[in-house]
Amino acid sequence: MLGLGLALSGASLTLVSYVVLGSIPLTGLGISTIILGAVALALGREQPKIPPELSSVLLRSGLENLSAIIEELGLRCKAIYLPSSMAGGRQAALIPLLSNPEPPKLEKPLPKRLIVKYGQSPKEIGLLVTTPGSHVVEMLESKPGSASGELEAAISTILTGVTDLADAVRVTVDDDNVRVEVVDPHFEHENLWVYEILGSPLSSIAASVTAEALDKPVMIDAERHDKDRCLIELKVLGETV
Repeated sequence: MLGLGLALSGASLTLVSYVVLGSIPLTGLGISTIILGAVALALGREQPKIPPELSSVLLRSGLENLSAIIEELGLRCKAIYLPSSMAGGRQAALIPLLSNPEPPKLEKPLPKRLIVKYGQSPKEIGLLVTTPGSHVVEMLESKPGSASGELEAAISTILTGVTDLADAVRVTVDDDNVRVEVVDPHFEHENLWVYEILGSPLSSIAASVTAEALDKPVMIDAERHDKDRCLIELKVLGETV
């Protein structure tokens, strides 16, 4: 409303000043007001539809509910982040119901369901859930490449730009290991059980982007929080999940 008001006021002032009063200074003032109105309109469109405070509340309540479900089911296996090509067209994470020393193999792309069967054995059942990183991946303009520089740029765009969760990001790729260093994270780590399974939102975003970029399953190997940085170790699982 402010932008529209400035633009209309500026147009009126410009017309009256130039046609009726013949005043060049006032005409210039009117044109300047139109420009300010246009800038205000443009900035208004860039503002998020959901206030940051509400987004934080929704994220926290969702994580707490998911944490309660995981605890009630007694799940202990770390989540396996799947690219959209392996999870029914959406980026998601598979949580096996039974522990297995070796990551199981996918028989085929999983359907878009909550409870999925990922192998031939009747016991190979898990939960396919969306994570904090699932929808964030959709905010990228294009699918990132597998090179470390492209992966770093994609994760940095999300964490330092779109979500403003950190000041900087560094990514190192070494064969099947991806190391993500998040500098000065703007996120307070909490002791929720869901973090033991899915990782924190920072790790979830990093794992989601990595899985989508490499088009391979990814697990969070380790996550360490220091005073001004978060170190995330990811394991690329190749063709297994």
